[in-house]
Amino acid sequence: MFRAAQSVRSLSTTAARSQDLIQQAFVKNIREFAKNAGNLANSDPAVKKALQDELNRLATKFQLASADVVSKLPTNFESAKVDSAVQSALEGKTLAQLLEGVKKEHADYVAARDAKKAEQAARNAALKQ
Repeated sequence: MFRAAQSVRSLSTTAARSQDLIQQAFVKNIREFAKNAGNLANSDPAVKKALQDELNRLATKFQLASADVVSKLPTNFESAKVDSAVQSALEGKTLAQLLEGVKKEHADYVAARDAKKAEQAARNAALKQ
């Protein structure tokens, strides 16, 4: 059970690290685009036209004065707090309590299995008579 708790902890920290890596890559790309200050000087005219069309579409959709206003809208990214179902299930429990719960579940399973076997044996005995 201790290994399971340790594995859960390592999985949760690994998930947080991978989320951070994805977030860092996303922010890195945004910063690279920001260095160009939105300038698509090196890009294809078709890309520039597509960008302008998209900005015009957004300006129309949100009833803004022009496409220039769209590019000046504030963008704030917040990190979402993700609660692990495993962490919330284990929260506040000691290792002894977790082990006791596992032992109780095992005992219940064995009792149910033995009851099924006894019931099946009784059926078989009734069929043989």
